[in-house]
Amino acid sequence: TLVKTLEQNGIGRPSTYAPTLSTIQQRDYVVKETGRFKPTKLGIIVTDLLREHFPNIVDVGFTAQMEKELDDVAQGDRNWVSVVSDFYGPFARKLEGAEQRIERVDTSEPTAETCPNCGKPMVIKTGRFGKFLACTGYPECKTTKKYVKSTGTKCPECGADVIEKVTKKRKIFYGCSRYPECTFATSRRPLPTPCPKCGKMMVQYGKGSAKCIACGAIVKGEKSEANQ
Repeated sequence: TLVKTLEQNGIGRPSTYAPTLSTIQQRDYVVKETGRFKPTKLGIIVTDLLREHFPNIVDVGFTAQMEKELDDVAQGDRNWVSVVSDFYGPFARKLEGAEQRIERVDTSEPTAETCPNCGKPMVIKTGRFGKFLACTGYPECKTTKKYVKSTGTKCPECGADVIEKVTKKRKIFYGCSRYPECTFATSRRPLPTPCPKCGKMMVQYGKGSAKCIACGAIVKGEKSEANQ
């Protein structure tokens, strides 16, 4: 797990793990899907830029050493002013240089949708509250729309589209597009292929497997078996 990896590399402390995981989700660097963190486009871009312009700062060894120095400060073995000064002086100079060299990166994603007001293409942008559709004619046209990502499957309860949703804690789940009229939801990704046993919806179940939400049949490749 991510926490175990942090522990093995001497990065962070038990009291900082939860805030760290929360921060990378709130900033849309990762999303949580079926219990695992998945990097977003924004997260990949930020990581690449940090590796290019701040290789020493994002180095595992540097972070672990900084943790040790902070521990020394907490134990009274080092003066906090000198620790902060040793870090911030070189960092501030690197940051100033990076701000001049790094070009603004457009993280928007193209879509097939057109603006209902001006007819220009709409793109997916990431804001404070998640993704949304925005007109490329901005600032002349300020049209925005709610972003809906379809799974290509139909709700087993009412037949409407099942769409991808994100909780406030940045966890991905899948639910009926007619919510709140229909409350169908699942934490596992719905699959377009119906169950070979009963014809109902199958969802992703582990690596390379699928499970029927109705009869419990599990499909692994070409084989299927019913859960008793």
